[in-house]
Amino acid sequence: MMKLKTLSYIENKDSPTKWELKDLLLGDRNLLVGKNASGKSRAINVIKSLGDSLMSKRPPGDSGSYSCIFDFDSNLYEYSFEASNKEIIYEKLIVNDEVVLDRSVGGMGRIKYQKLGAMIDFQTPQNMLAAVARRDAIQHDFLEPLFLWGSEMRYYKFGLDQPKHSLVVFSEGGQKIDEQDQNQIAGLFRDAAKKFGQQFIDQLKSDLAEINYFVNDVALKQPITIKIEGIPNDVLSLCVQEEDLECYTDQFGMSDGMFRALSILIFINYYELSKKGGCFIIDDIGEGLDFDRSCKLIGLLREKAESAGIQLLMSTNDKFVMNEVPLNEWSVLQRTGSIVNVKNQSNSSEIFENFEFTGLSNFSFLEMDFLHNSEEF
Repeated sequence: MMKLKTLSYIENKDSPTKWELKDLLLGDRNLLVGKNASGKSRAINVIKSLGDSLMSKRPPGDSGSYSCIFDFDSNLYEYSFEASNKEIIYEKLIVNDEVVLDRSVGGMGRIKYQKLGAMIDFQTPQNMLAAVARRDAIQHDFLEPLFLWGSEMRYYKFGLDQPKHSLVVFSEGGQKIDEQDQNQIAGLFRDAAKKFGQQFIDQLKSDLAEINYFVNDVALKQPITIKIEGIPNDVLSLCVQEEDLECYTDQFGMSDGMFRALSILIFINYYELSKKGGCFIIDDIGEGLDFDRSCKLIGLLREKAESAGIQLLMSTNDKFVMNEVPLNEWSVLQRTGSIVNVKNQSNSSEIFENFEFTGLSNFSFLEMDFLHNSEEF
């Protein structure tokens, strides 16, 4: 499995709108924290955009420079590229200190041809990454892990309301469900139930019980709470039957917290049962949940990520979440002007270790700006 270990990014570097993320270091489980407008969601969007670009879902943005290191089965992948005016002007991939892809302006470059064991010349469209355009599992198999990392990434915005208000229409031979789109959560549930049967339903029920939502069933049914004139029978919504109710509750009748928890558990259980082992990203985790459920959900997600070998990346402003996640999994984002610096136990070990002796809650580390004020304690 490929894991993202480090990432640096610069956007619009020669413009007043410059924004830079410096040296984001990631482990197996990660929590991005920081004050409002420090760059948490933006950093996550940079990672998501990188994944989209590597699976050719969309070309890189107008102007941005990426530099990242991946670990793929103990092989070190150093990958970097720069885009300007929607064209790639630089791209390089180094695997275990060997340059296997080197491309510059005009799409001209050299790539390792594995059949010959030598570098060969190539030219690719200027608006496409060579890692995408030259993807070939036989001649350039070192490109395949980059594609798989992008295609197996999952991004979930916990506080997003749109999925709760989206119905799903199923038709024979209809469009395939996009597993990366949280707005298609009902379709993903349908596919998971078909693929994994009762095992998937039972796992959902068990996980919901872990966070104190006790249900007898999770199913797709016609909406109950709302009535739509002329609604066809194949328009369905997510429904649960709670243990203390005889009827089902549809997604419109659920609390926001329950629907969000159910949705993310559908995502991660499908991911886990499909034996995907990539990067699972959750922005604003815990939004809309009470203290007890928020803590229990965080613990459950961390356990699932560890057992399934998933690289988990979460962001939050919630003090309950911060107190639930160990400091050694934190990355603290600090923005000065247009530059975002990242501090964690790897690059600021003494400060993090000293905080443990204060007896304060984890949230106090951020609230009291311990990174800058540690000498006062």
